[in-house]
Amino acid sequence: PHYLLNRLNANPEFRMLLADHIHRFFFNDGALTPSKSIDRYLFRANEIDRAIVGESARWGDRLRSRPYTRDIEWVAERDRMVYDYFSIRTDIVMDQLRQAGFYPSVEAPEFSVNGQSKHGGYINSNDTISMAGQNGTIWYSLDGTDPRLPGTSSEPSNQITLVPENASKRVLVPTGEISNNWRGSSIFNDSNWRSGMGGVGYEVSSGYEGLFSIDVRDQMYGVNTACYIRIPFNFDASENQLLSLALRIRYDDGFVAYINSVEVARRNFTGGTPEWNSIAVNHDDSEAVNPEYIDISSYINILRLGNNMLAIHGLNQSVTSSDFLISPELIAIIDTSSPDSDTDTEIPTGVQEYTGPIALTESTHVKARVLDGGTWSALNEATYAIGPVADNLRITELMYHPDNDPNEEYVELTNIGNEIINLNLVKFTNGVDFTFPSVELPPGEYIVIVQDKTAFEARYGTQINIAGQYTGRLNNGGEKIRLEDALGQTILDFGYKDGWYDGTDGQGYSLVIINPTNPDPDSWDDKDSWHAGTTIGGSPGKDDSTQ
Repeated sequence: PHYLLNRLNANPEFRMLLADHIHRFFFNDGALTPSKSIDRYLFRANEIDRAIVGESARWGDRLRSRPYTRDIEWVAERDRMVYDYFSIRTDIVMDQLRQAGFYPSVEAPEFSVNGQSKHGGYINSNDTISMAGQNGTIWYSLDGTDPRLPGTSSEPSNQITLVPENASKRVLVPTGEISNNWRGSSIFNDSNWRSGMGGVGYEVSSGYEGLFSIDVRDQMYGVNTACYIRIPFNFDASENQLLSLALRIRYDDGFVAYINSVEVARRNFTGGTPEWNSIAVNHDDSEAVNPEYIDISSYINILRLGNNMLAIHGLNQSVTSSDFLISPELIAIIDTSSPDSDTDTEIPTGVQEYTGPIALTESTHVKARVLDGGTWSALNEATYAIGPVADNLRITELMYHPDNDPNEEYVELTNIGNEIINLNLVKFTNGVDFTFPSVELPPGEYIVIVQDKTAFEARYGTQINIAGQYTGRLNNGGEKIRLEDALGQTILDFGYKDGWYDGTDGQGYSLVIINPTNPDPDSWDDKDSWHAGTTIGGSPGKDDSTQ
């Protein structure tokens, strides 16, 4: 999986999609936030709670005088997970994702309603939605459009790569001590060192083959744990001022990095100055393919105009380790001293710049991103539902098995309330597939969705209020129908059967609810709540109920 992730991560669209998924799960009560993780863990723990009593009989009886028990050890560990682990784990993993470069430096916007933080949910028609971001411009849509066009920049427009991964370099696996001048002096003679481009490493079995071009297996395996790498680079500070500096590196197992002889970063080496045959502490190989982002901005002052040297002292944990990898990049952010370049980025139709609170008149799915320079944030999206739709919208008639043309199927719905409701984003999720557009339904009025509009109007005329065509077909033998509001909450979830009434099963009559205002939505599942219509062909858009 890491090998595949590494390849996909070269694609900017994949990186943006990954960032969007991270934001969805790590923020706004997502699945990987502390509360949701704790709930998920406790659900499973409670499910096996009593079984642990029997299971604990197998724990440690032979190895200790007092056996482990459910009430002491297991309960203590369960509570530790809840109070000490999950409560902080989300922030830890989020920091790791940022360091690995999987999440943008620009924070996604946050939503609030009437000045109070609220990420989606039910609101009133006179409420206003506000958005806030730390830097940059917020762009948003109310029609489901992603504010960012595919192919537009997701990297800082003022980011420069001083040392790319495929940079030319010199490599030596030392067989004894050499002058420490190799770490930076441009006059150091490395003419007898091996030259090449790309990553440095070796692989005894499989895993890293695609990550290095300079293979040092013959020089390192069974011989030495250390490898010296010299990468010259040029920096022109006369045009732009450096704002930040970062080392982005894949490594297995450890390293010490120098710029112009000054140590700037180290990983998995705890001693002082490494020797020509020093070893690394253990490192998780599965993390090596993912580059770690290390901020070294505090060392900007050691860069000099013109020639510079990035030197890496690569370290393996043993001479018989099955693999080794060092593949660095040096990245800088510069001050372009120019106006914000956001306006140069193409923005999709339907997307607007956020300038102040937004009043919503219908259930709406809001999408927003921050654009800072050329860098887009992850997507923040939420659905806000308006109006008593779930309380007042009911299915009142089904033509599931027409007598002539099967394309004459339809489903009729009614507003049983006393105020207008907007059906935007209401959807059928079982039986047929259909999501309502923005359409208002006054009190007592009917609306239908149809299988084929042309066939329906040929039989029933053009005066009936049609919301649109659904996909799929109603099953002639009966099936489950599920209708949800804009937030995915159930309005109706019931099943009908063709054996309820003979006339509705291909003889031209529709299935009609007897009491649309029945306060019990579960009654839609009951045969006695329905009757066969009184008119051949049904009565779409008309009252055919029996009170």
